[in-house]
Amino acid sequence: MKQIVCILFIGVLSSYEIYAQKDSITVLKEVQLKHIKIRDSIYTTNTVVLSDSVLRQNQASLTNLLNFNSPIYFKENGLGMVSSPSFRGTTASQTAVLWNGININSQTTGQTDFNTINTRGFNKIEVRAGGSSVSTGSGAVGGTINLVNELHYDTGFNNELFANYGEFNTYGMDYRTEYANKEFSIMIGLSRNGSDNDYPFPETDIINENGQYYNSNFSFASGYKLNKKNTINIYANVYDGRRNFSVPTPNALRTKYTDFNTRALVEWESIIGKYVSSNLKLASITEEYNFFANIDNDFFTFGRVNSFIVKYNLDYKPSNKVLLTAGTHYIHNNGRGSNIQSETRNLTAVNVGIKHFVSDAFLYEVTLRQETNEQFGNPLLYSAGISYRPTSFYQLKLNTSKNFRIPTYNDLYWTGLGDPNLKPETSYQGEISHNFSIKNASFAITGYYNSVTDLLRYVPGTDGIFRPENTNKVEIYGLECLLNAEKNINDHKFTANATYAYTVSENQETGRQLIYVPFHKFTTSVGYAYKKLSAYYQYINNGEVFTTTDNATNNILDSYIVANLGVDYTFGTSISYKVGFQVLNLWNEAYESVLNRPMPGRNFNTYVNLIF
Repeated sequence: MKQIVCILFIGVLSSYEIYAQKDSITVLKEVQLKHIKIRDSIYTTNTVVLSDSVLRQNQASLTNLLNFNSPIYFKENGLGMVSSPSFRGTTASQTAVLWNGININSQTTGQTDFNTINTRGFNKIEVRAGGSSVSTGSGAVGGTINLVNELHYDTGFNNELFANYGEFNTYGMDYRTEYANKEFSIMIGLSRNGSDNDYPFPETDIINENGQYYNSNFSFASGYKLNKKNTINIYANVYDGRRNFSVPTPNALRTKYTDFNTRALVEWESIIGKYVSSNLKLASITEEYNFFANIDNDFFTFGRVNSFIVKYNLDYKPSNKVLLTAGTHYIHNNGRGSNIQSETRNLTAVNVGIKHFVSDAFLYEVTLRQETNEQFGNPLLYSAGISYRPTSFYQLKLNTSKNFRIPTYNDLYWTGLGDPNLKPETSYQGEISHNFSIKNASFAITGYYNSVTDLLRYVPGTDGIFRPENTNKVEIYGLECLLNAEKNINDHKFTANATYAYTVSENQETGRQLIYVPFHKFTTSVGYAYKKLSAYYQYINNGEVFTTTDNATNNILDSYIVANLGVDYTFGTSISYKVGFQVLNLWNEAYESVLNRPMPGRNFNTYVNLIF
């Protein structure tokens, strides 16, 4: 308890609202409430926005991008293999991944594999720490990642081609074309990535075997302004991938995995009169996987889930100081698989909220969400917070929320293993943020607390078989610090970004830290640009993690430091050719983020970026 009080006291003395780069900031005016897309707690919590410039600098996978630009810890079973996050000390299933505002976490596993998301299919990615079940529903306990296709108008015809090639026959090809006039906007993206992935394990004579992978991705976004008050947006995404799973020992059985996912979304934005705006989203999502337990055998197990989603929000602005919101959310899932009989489920929720600027310096907001589902009860969720900005230099934010996560298809319906009587996980959270900013720099620190009950874990029974159970209560608390600065001196531009996370995530029954949750994580990135030349250095330091629940000292993965160095030069003016070179894992660190799954040592990558 003393530790908790200390953490919150420190949080009261400091806090955070920071962005990955200056040009990626999306500022919401805090003196008036306009017709904007409302998300819960946009004023009393903080969001990191990663824009195009940051996305190009990193490797194409979402894992690589967030590992070097956020406090999130990733468990990666080798380069390009299964990757899952631990966001603020929570499990992988407690991070919600959104696609243009629609939750795309797998209905079978409850999580998203971050190595199946190609970041170059998007022009903005938003990272929000903390719970947001009020707006996104199940799963948003540790944090939320929103993948955004942002449409622009009256920008003409633009094309971009990005191609890279590196060691282990690693390649990537990404093409994006855009056209927009005053009424119509369209964006199409195509990508192909792959690798032989046969890297040597550092400090050994062993080669990563059976690690080949490739994937293709198609993305589409289009908007049409019917008139000044009505806009129709259409989004689509198709992903097709195959991975061989790396083997921990040369004699292990070789396996492979294929997945095919589709997403389609139609959005209608409308302004009704002077005071009302509405947003209607209709989405269809499919997920399909095949797992081959023996790569030389045609036999496979499979899973299929089709989801239909309706999401509607209505915003009423009686004055420039008050915004009232209401909405409804409906989800229909239909899934089946080799070990799951055909099952359907329906989830419905309604929400109401208010945001009120009492003065130019002080705002409060409250949002309620009522879930309606007989199988998992009818929990009432909430989010409430305040924002106070006494000076242009300092801002205080407080927020508290109740969040939840329902069991997945595998948890509930897996033949012989699932339990249809499982309860949803419940989370109560609070955080205190302080934001400091001057002309060329901002610093922030957040103290937070999270209590999770009915945590779902797979526990061995008397027969030795693991089955899902509501077992533990977990207490999580910690600090997050972020720093952003930039300085221009004539033609020279200097930038610096840093994050630090201190995380305690304890099982209350045992008093032990959860596995694969480091106490400390630190990242930094510095950049330099002079006219057409630019360079950057990335650095990440992950603290040690426990790999077993008893926190035995002989079952610890050591801390590690990984750095990347990159340099590029731009040729041309109206048509821009950028040629770059990267050294990945510059210091040739031998490290693992998952036990017995070594990552590659120093390797090299080149790229060409053509904008025309």
